[in-house]
Amino acid sequence: MFSSEAAETVSLSSVLVVENDTAMQERLRYILPTLGCDEPQITWADDAEMAMQLLEKPSFGVMLVDIGLPGDDAVELVEWLQAHHPQTPAVAISASRSEETIFSALRAGAVAYLLKERDDLELSIGLRSIEQGGATIDPAIARRVLAWHAGHAADPGSMPEAALTPQERKTLELVVQGLEHRDVAQALAMPRLAVECRIKGIYRKLALGSRAETAHMGGGHALAR
Repeated sequence: MFSSEAAETVSLSSVLVVENDTAMQERLRYILPTLGCDEPQITWADDAEMAMQLLEKPSFGVMLVDIGLPGDDAVELVEWLQAHHPQTPAVAISASRSEETIFSALRAGAVAYLLKERDDLELSIGLRSIEQGGATIDPAIARRVLAWHAGHAADPGSMPEAALTPQERKTLELVVQGLEHRDVAQALAMPRLAVECRIKGIYRKLALGSRAETAHMGGGHALAR
């Protein structure tokens, strides 16, 4: 049975926005106050280095980061945040539907992603879901997550902390079929928020599995100041 206690909520009372596109900055200046985060509560950074400096005094409820920053800076910033300030969740923002880029951000530890192509209302709904403890997922990314987990499931001893439950696999399979979240919720006879909280949990497992895989390989890299 789902309860509100199952949702790990995210505070939108103080937001760090790492975004160098002025048009998107203006959109967020409009959207965030509709969710209770007024301009004085929004801190802006143009790049990863500035964001890291601001995060030295961790007082943010969430970080919104444009994963279109130059090079791999955005993904590395998410990895750095996970390592140094894990209490501050990162939400990836994408200007494209590139599976590889978004998948990399989720593996790095982003708790969700938002597509810039969505209109303001859709972005607002996505942020509200994140605030309530959930997350959304695109069918293409759901397919990638299923494939990634299936590849590791062939090895019974491979990253058990990242293994999907039958319920989680079923949720992703329904998304892959093209069902909207409300339809997935109806098919599973559970609240929509419960579905989106489950998706957020899947993202967390993806990040855990990715870190375990990196540690096993003895490699990896991180953004350094």
